[in-house]
Parts: sequence; structure tokens; C-alpha cells
Amino acid sequence: MPRTSNVLLYRGQDYAKLRARCWSEGRLFEDPEFPADDASLGFDKVVKWKRPNELVEEPRFIVDADRFSVVQGELGDCWFVSALSAVTLNPGLLYRVVPRGQDFSLKYVGIFHFRIHGSYGALNAGKSYEATEDLTGGVTERFLLQKEAPPGNLFSILVQASQRGSLITSSVSGRKEDEGERGLIPGHGYCVTWARRCRVNMPWRSHVELMRLRNPWGDECEWRGAWSDGSEEWQLVPEEEKKRLHLTIRDDGEFWMSFEDFKRNFEVVYVTSLNPHSLNPEALEYLYSLEEVVRQVLLHPEQVRSPEVTKRKVWEVVKYDGSWVRNATAGGPPSDPKVFSTNPQYLLQLTEADDEDQQDDDEDDDPAAAAAAGGGGGSSGSCKVVISLTQKNRRVKGLDLLPVAICVYQVEEGERVPTPLSTSWLRVNRPMVLRNFARSRTVTHRLALRPGRYIAIPCTAMVDQEGDFLLRVFCEKTATMQENDEEAKLLRVTSEAEEEEDTTDGSLEYRRTSIHRGAFLSSAGEAGTVDAHRLQLLLNHLFTSEVDYSLELCRSLSAMMDHNLTGNIDFYEFDSLVESLRSWVAVYKRKRDPDTGLLSGRAWGLGDALRDLGYQVPRRLQGLVVVRYGDRDGNISLGDFLMAACRISIMLERFENYSCNEKGCASVNLSDWLQETIYC
Repeated sequence: MPRTSNVLLYRGQDYAKLRARCWSEGRLFEDPEFPADDASLGFDKVVKWKRPNELVEEPRFIVDADRFSVVQGELGDCWFVSALSAVTLNPGLLYRVVPRGQDFSLKYVGIFHFRIHGSYGALNAGKSYEATEDLTGGVTERFLLQKEAPPGNLFSILVQASQRGSLITSSVSGRKEDEGERGLIPGHGYCVTWARRCRVNMPWRSHVELMRLRNPWGDECEWRGAWSDGSEEWQLVPEEEKKRLHLTIRDDGEFWMSFEDFKRNFEVVYVTSLNPHSLNPEALEYLYSLEEVVRQVLLHPEQVRSPEVTKRKVWEVVKYDGSWVRNATAGGPPSDPKVFSTNPQYLLQLTEADDEDQQDDDEDDDPAAAAAAGGGGGSSGSCKVVISLTQKNRRVKGLDLLPVAICVYQVEEGERVPTPLSTSWLRVNRPMVLRNFARSRTVTHRLALRPGRYIAIPCTAMVDQEGDFLLRVFCEKTATMQENDEEAKLLRVTSEAEEEEDTTDGSLEYRRTSIHRGAFLSSAGEAGTVDAHRLQLLLNHLFTSEVDYSLELCRSLSAMMDHNLTGNIDFYEFDSLVESLRSWVAVYKRKRDPDTGLLSGRAWGLGDALRDLGYQVPRRLQGLVVVRYGDRDGNISLGDFLMAACRISIMLERFENYSCNEKGCASVNLSDWLQETIYC
């Protein structure tokens, strides 16, 4: 089955069904989600909407697409066009974005589908790596070329990335005065289509490091310096080498330049490594071409015995979707360990070191060149790891990007890992990786880590900055990653806590006296039971007004005790319910903030309170409790806490009624699940 078969439908639109319906009805498709009006453009511009056959006599959809097929128009989307140029280098990737089987001839009904995002206006201004990530599902590393010193082995990284099938894009620094001299467009995005070490006839050197780039305008605006089209430097290159480089001289926007000139004139380069788990088979197979297999055999005959010789190493990836929830799991920077500890945490396990690095560039028969290439940032016995944090849906929702970072902590061998890392642990342990916060959609670090355990904590620069994120870790060997969090389960409440609750003088003044028993029996009548309406009157009559027992709360309390599913409870169930309420109120008063008189949604408030009641709930689910029951400041009132505790109790206890396996999973049919969730 193709890996892209689980693509989510955009607002429920099924291309095949819509196309078939239009064909059966004999009409052309008009998209209600993308109408032919100004709203779909996303910007103010007077346009006239036409069908393709109104523009040309015989429209064609895609014919032999390559890197020269993508040309920028009037829209300021060079960042997106340069990414598309990079995508065309792998036909499988292109057809992942633009599925096959679409044209203007066979059953044309005016409908086409793409795996893409937003309106035309959303394409206006952006970063090229955003597009390469969205189009491929890959992860991007950013290398600053001028503001920071780039890695010494950057060229080798680019060569290896090109051979892996990674997408490489870059942008020119914004010095307007240099435009005419260089032939480069300030602030413009370019696609890097090749990075090669080229043989040259020079007495003092045998190779030169070259980059091939393409201007998405696709015109004569090209680099005019050394190694540009027709420059004298090409006279130093043997003819057979020019053929191998597919050297062409024409005004098509593509040009060569030295790596040194590239670093001097471009301000940043983005490398988007492909995720093999998100590629379709055609795109994946392209990464293992026959040419590269033959090259491996010729360069490294000692590896022929290995069955992996026919495949180039690709990244393994582990990932997690997460959120920073205000007043709950948005803990901000590590400067305050107590609040910082509430951020989402992830345990990364690296079990095996990478294989010894092999130089993959086919020109490296020169020992000096091979030594200069390096190994991509790794070292013997280590794991090359790319860890990436991506902010989700900010552009779509029109939200500004947050300053974000990733803190990475190492857990020593044999050390017991707190789940999650506690305030005290964070006070005495420093992160091994903490870079400056960056207001960027994706923050990426390339690391060389020893096999072992590591905790990654994505965080924002300030407390309570909300957002969704995707955390991914790419490595060459298999790794595992899981939330470093508490598991959901029922706990045993100590008798000491129960005794303490018995001495608490709170809002529940109920005593087991004949008067209170008489109150219940009087309300119950001859049936001897009460429903939610009578339970509401009874609780509000027996106890003080510190909390108002709403009808909705009483319905849930009744459902918690009503094991026969009759909608009524008897005195013994009522008596047990009151004991639970006394315990819940006592814990609430003990854990609430003395200044506000309310329970904080943070882990030290809500989490500790639930744990004292015997309910252990993961941090991310505590965040949902805050969203559902908290006020604007994330505080939870007594009445809302009773409701939350009631429903958590119901779900945990009912889950335990089903047979669980060792991983804490149970099998339940849909009908039973609906019953358990509807009546609570």
C-alpha cells in the first residue's frame, strides 16, 4: 500500500468521488472551499477567472517536468518556487505533491487535486524550508553562512545531503548595492541542485568545490563571478568532467559557483532531509539509484558482502505531536525550574552507535580531499542525530511565530529517570544542549551523541505561550522516543491521608446521624432511591453554600455511583458518595493557592491534588482538564474540581473493568465504549 494512502482529506473533499459525480452529472467542478473570488486569492488584486481552455487551445497539465519547469510569476513566492524546483529533482516527490493520472483529456471535469496548503496569498513571502517541509514531510537544518561561522565540514554535509536526496535551498543576503555586480538578487531564494567536488587541471590543487544553483525566475539573472556560464575557469576542467557535470551554457537561471563564493554571497542554506516513512515507494526508490549502487561497489568493494550495499543510508525518524497549554504545560524557559518542569518532556533512547563513516563522494580518490570532507559531524562510537522542533499551523491561523528552543539533558547510565523530570532534578542538572531562542518555524540541531538516554524538552521563551508543535529526531540507527510522563492509573490512597481528611472541618458538614439518614429517606420516599434532581436538592440542603451542586455535577456524581445504570442511587451508594466528596473537598483545600483560594492548573496544584485522590493523570491530559474546567488564568474552582475528579474517577475505574494487557491497553467494542462515555 502506498505510504501516502492515509492522507487527510481537506474539509472532507474526496477527489475521486467529486470527479465521478461531476462526470455523471455532466458539469464542470466548482470548488465551494476555493471559490473563484477574491477570498481565495488572499490579497487585493483585480483578476479575471478563466478555465485553462479559455487561455490556450490545447491545455496540457504536466509534460516531462524537471527543475527548469518551475518558474516564478508576479507573486512574491520565490521561497516556494525554489522549494518546488528542489522537489522536481526527485520525480517521486513531485508526484507525491501532484498525484499522477490528471490531465485535460480523459474525463476532464475541471477538477485537479494537490497535496499543498492555504490560499495564493499564503504563498506571498516565506522561508523556503517551510515549503520543503510541508511538501515532503522532511526535517530541515539551517546553516547560517555570515552571521555565524558555518561548520568546517559544511560542504561535505551538502554533498552527502544531495546524495541522500535531501532538498537544499538558500537565500542571498540583502545587500542591494551588490546586485548589478554579482548577478544575484538580494533577499531572493534559490534552489541548490547539486554540490560536487570537481576535478581541475591545476598544479597546486586537483579538485575544486562547486555548487550548482537555480534562480526560480528561470531567466538570464544568473551569477556573473567565477565559474559562471562561459567563465574562463571552465577551461581548467577536463572535457570528460564537464560531461559528467552535464554542463550547459544558456540563460535558464541555472549556474555554477565555487563553494567559497557561495558562502560569501548567500546568508543561509537549508537542508531538508527526507523522512522515509512519509515517502511514497516511487520517491523512496529514487534515493537508491543504480548509479549510486555501482559507485558504492567501485569505491568500497569491501562492503559488497553486506546486504545493505544496495541501499544508501537514509534517516530513521521518531516523532511526537505536542502542545504548550497556557497555565498548564506552557512552562517557558529553564530559568525557573519549577515552572519549566511542566513543559512536555520526551525520553530519547539511542541504543547503537553509527557505522564507521564512509566517504560517499565519487571524486574523493584524492586523500587530501577525502580528509577535508569529514564525516558529517559524527565521531567514533557516536550517533549522528538531527533533532527538530516545528511550530504547527501558525501561518494557517495567522499567528506570529513564537521564540522557541529545545533543551536536551543527558541521563547517566544506571540513573533512575524521574517521570517527568522533577523540579529538584532540574535544579542540579544542566542541559547539554540549549541554544538561543529563535523566532523560527523550525529549530534544528545536529548533534553527535553517545548511545544512551536523553530527555528533550521543547520550550518557549516565555511562560504561558500557547502553541502546537512537532518534535522529530532523525538518526541513522533505530532509536525510540516516548513521553517522559506519568501513566494514567489508579493509585492506592494511604490511610494516613484518609485519617487527615476525617479531621478536616470543611464545607461538607455531613455526619452519620439519624437526622441525615432521615433526610435521605425522606427525599427518597417509598422507592428508597434518589435521582440526580433529588440528589441536587439533598446535597445543597445538607452542606454549606461553599460550593453549589449544579444539576450537571449531580448527574455525573449519580452516574459514578450508579453501577446498575438505573439513573438512581440508594442510601449505601449515597453514603459512599459523600465520603468521596469529603475527601475531594479536603484535598482541594489543602492544595489550593492561599492567595487566590483556587487550585492552580499547574502540575503542583492539579496534578498533586489528583494524585492525593488516587488518580494519576499524564501532564498532557491535565492540560485538557485545565482547558475544560479552568478559568482564564488556569485556576480551577471547587465545583469544577469536583466535576473533573468525578469524571476522571469514572473513566479510570470503568477502564479497569476491562481486561488489560501488560502495556495498559484494553479491548472494548464500540457499543460498550459509547455506553461508558455517554453515561458519566
